[in-house]
Formats: sequence, structure tokens, C-alpha cells
Amino acid sequence: MSEFLSDEEQIGRFKAWWDENGVSLIVGVGVAVAVIVGWRFYDNANQEAMELGSKSYAEFKEAVASDRQMVADKIRQEFAGSSYHVLVAMTQASEAAKTGDLQSAAGLFEESIDAGGSTLLGDLARLRLAKVEYALDRKQAALATLSAISNDGYRSWALESQGDIYFAMGQIEQAHAAYTGAAQSMNEGDERPLLNIKVENTAPFNGEFVDFTSDLDQALEAAETSLAQDSESETVEDE
Repeated sequence: MSEFLSDEEQIGRFKAWWDENGVSLIVGVGVAVAVIVGWRFYDNANQEAMELGSKSYAEFKEAVASDRQMVADKIRQEFAGSSYHVLVAMTQASEAAKTGDLQSAAGLFEESIDAGGSTLLGDLARLRLAKVEYALDRKQAALATLSAISNDGYRSWALESQGDIYFAMGQIEQAHAAYTGAAQSMNEGDERPLLNIKVENTAPFNGEFVDFTSDLDQALEAAETSLAQDSESETVEDE
């Protein structure tokens, strides 16, 4: 018997295999092609949307006062939830804060947070909202806003701001814990001398947390004097 199948047998087996697997093969190839085409379409559409958003935001920045709100509303509608939406709302919030309209500023920063979510821009909006809430004497709300900050880039600043609020409320132990956490959360190589002063001046004395005996300006002056004395000592030693 021949080890090779005849042409008729090969054709017969191929037909049998095709009847069993042909449809699945066609569907599989079709899905693969659709995924590739769909991804390319999405990528191109996404790039186009980014370019349009960037152009619209540039128009917002350059618009005269009478047209600015119209451009801002257009960005809110056409690019809702995008970074351009966040930037527009934050810009308007900062402008409102500068004019003393803190209520409007708070609302616009809240809009920025809703659009930005847990992104870096969203956390930057939270930092700024907390400052406005503090200015409105909403200290607990400001503390909650700062607690929601999760990105490492802003976590240290959030903790320091919490420490400032706790200190203003006379809660020195909580302030010290926040300042200490802020110092520990700093990126390697960062230097924040003022934060170090806050940590030292809220540290417990004889096991108790007490308020500063001098204000921050005096603490800074003392630090500068100490640094100057150290510098003079080094100069004398060198001589």
C-alpha cells in the first residue's frame, strides 16, 4: 500500500476538514482584521480629538474677555472629562479666587475634580480647592479634600497643608503627624526647609504637644541666625 494518499483522498479529507472548521476559520480571520482596523481607527480618531482639543484650549487662552466664556462652554460640551475641560475649569476657578469670588471658585474647582478624577490634574485641583475651602472657613471639608489626594507627586504637599489646618485649629499632635508624614513622603533629593521647621516646632516637649511659643516668622529668623552662625564658625575654623 502506498504511504501517500491519492489526490482524490486528499481532496476528500480537505472537504471534510473544511466542513468542520471552515466557518470558524473565516470568523476568526474576520475578527482579527476587525480588531486591527478598529484599533487603527480608534488611534487616529483619538489623535485627531487631542489635536482639536489642544486647538480649542489655545483659542480659550487667547480669546478676549467677551468671547472666553463661549469658548469655555464649547470645550465643556465637546471635550467633557478631558484634560482640556479640567484646565479650563481650573483657570476660571483661579480667576474667580483672585477677584474674591470664593464660592464660584470652589464650584469650578469641584467641576475640575469631577472631570479630572484621580489624575494628577484632578489632585492639583483638590489642592487648590482645599485652600479655597479653608478661606471659606470650611476646615473639615478642606481636610477631607486633601485626604482624597492619592498621587505621589502631590501627596507630600497635601499632608503639609493638612498639618497647617490642624495647627490653625490648635490640634498640634495631628499637625505634627501630618508634617512628619509630609516629610517622609517627599521625593528623594527634595529640600523643603520650611517643612522641617514645622516638624521640629510641633514635636512633643517633655512628652506633651504644645503650641509654638513664637510665630513662623520668628522661627524662620532663628533658623537664618543659626545658619549664619554655623557659616561664621566654619569660616573661623578655616582661618
